[in-house]
Amino acid sequence: MDIFETFFNLRVFQQALPLLLTGLWVTLLLGAASIVLGMAGGLLLALARLYARSPLRQLAIVYIDVFRAIPLLVLLVIVYYALPFVGIRLSPFLSAVTALSLVSSAYSAEIFRAGIEAVPQGQFEAARSLGL
Repeated sequence: MDIFETFFNLRVFQQALPLLLTGLWVTLLLGAASIVLGMAGGLLLALARLYARSPLRQLAIVYIDVFRAIPLLVLLVIVYYALPFVGIRLSPFLSAVTALSLVSSAYSAEIFRAGIEAVPQGQFEAARSLGL
């Protein structure tokens, strides 16, 4: 058996292809769901951090700081293995979407906040005068 047959065995590839395509589909769904939920949550958190009253603003700041500090792998383990101890059972896919969305929303909130704060005050005044 030469090195080509060892690493490029067509029979093994044909057997594994359906499983690989299923994994690709699940990964794409997981990524799309996490990005959409994370961006939506991040926008709400950024607006709460910038324009909400003090209790809600403080809550948004704590959420952002905590979820940016927790390593993603730790959060995945907590959501999948620890939540069943308190009676919350999620599927593996939903656990991954939840954990990824929580972390993604915290990072997205900081990106949105920085983008909003980068707009000069005169631009906000101009938009307000135009009725935007």
